Amino acid sequence: MALATAAPPVPPMPGRLPLAGHAVQMFRNPLKFFQSVSERGGLVRIWLGTKQAYVVSDHDMLYDILVRKAKSFEKGMQFDQARPLLGNGILLSEGDFHRRQRLLMQPAFHHTRVAAYVEVMRESASEVFDGWRDGQEVTMYDMFYELAVRIVIKALFSTDMVEQDVAQVYRSMPIVISGVEKRAAIPPALLDRLPTRSSREFHSSVARLYAMGRRIIADYRAQGRKPDQDDLMTLLFAAQDGGNKEMTDKQIQDEFMTLLTAGSETTPSAMSWSAMLLGRHPEVQRRLQEEVDTVVGDRPVAAEDLRALDYTRRVIQEALRLYPPVWALGRKCVQDVELGGHHIAAGTEVLYSIYAVHHDPKLYENPEAFDPDRWLPERAKGVPRSAFMPFGAGVRNCIGESFSWFETQTVLATMAQQWTVQPVSAEPVKPVAMGALVPGPLPMKVVRRAK
Repeated sequence: MALATAAPPVPPMPGRLPLAGHAVQMFRNPLKFFQSVSERGGLVRIWLGTKQAYVVSDHDMLYDILVRKAKSFEKGMQFDQARPLLGNGILLSEGDFHRRQRLLMQPAFHHTRVAAYVEVMRESASEVFDGWRDGQEVTMYDMFYELAVRIVIKALFSTDMVEQDVAQVYRSMPIVISGVEKRAAIPPALLDRLPTRSSREFHSSVARLYAMGRRIIADYRAQGRKPDQDDLMTLLFAAQDGGNKEMTDKQIQDEFMTLLTAGSETTPSAMSWSAMLLGRHPEVQRRLQEEVDTVVGDRPVAAEDLRALDYTRRVIQEALRLYPPVWALGRKCVQDVELGGHHIAAGTEVLYSIYAVHHDPKLYENPEAFDPDRWLPERAKGVPRSAFMPFGAGVRNCIGESFSWFETQTVLATMAQQWTVQPVSAEPVKPVAMGALVPGPLPMKVVRRAK
């Protein structure tokens, strides 16, 4: 009888520094660090300070973490540093409380309800695109960021102070996200002990966003539900669990901050990378424009058009593969678990790189190429479910996935009706690993289409 072969030892990542481990490398250039780790294997040992951790770049092991063995893991240290902003919202909560909150919120993100938000998405986009001038240079990421914030606030929260709130989020959220990222690599106690300008700005920005949330909640309490109001905030106030318990204002505040953060960080990344790729591949852009012309024509984009905009969706899907907004995250083992034949002890931090999985040549032919048609049904059937996870998987799959798809399709289709985007430089656009994977400001030239 053949003897079972023990798995080879987990390779360590070189470059460990005394006391700091690999934290300095991770903080200075996180995307490069995770790429170099993935090149050493699907499971690699690293050190965060003096504590050992692991990085997973293998799609099957990642699926174990997120789906098959999800009960053995909870949110890791990166999420812990986000608690000053997100509290115990759906992104950070665990166990029974998370399941209860997800059940309460799920109806708000059913695709039929999200379809009702398409008009807000299209109108908000049209207001921006109608203001462009032929030949104008637009900083795409900044524009999409402000547009996404506006859509989230108008569609989900129906605030009466849209302009003020958009400006507040635009000002404060990048500071908060940057602060959260720093605190994932450097102990927060050390950062906050030093009275630096960045530390003061971080706490002031968190306070401003929380004050905005409290004001919106107070307005809802004072005004009650309006007859035509059917947004997320209204549903949160009306939501009740099986015991007929309503959400407290603190729970609503945490969910408000969570959805505001997610909606203003990840979707602008997807829109920006899609625009960049369209500009760099004129033949793809022409094909997308032809599809929009055929399906929509000159009338406003409607929810019922999105299913027929199949090529537009494939363009977005390929952009999400190449540049997943949530490019790396982590979990913490809550009990001993086996990954890839290796024993991982309870209490261990396990980081994972979605970017590495999406660029794995074992999973994708010519993985660095932009090829929307790789998502045609006959070709996509060879891609494992665990090989494409821009929105996560399992019970922690992003609750706003449908909202993001509807929004990105609507915005890109509305832009394509009037405009062609072109790069202003032949230089490669390097990803910047922030809270989301972004292309920097991304200046592009916009040219009015001749029809």
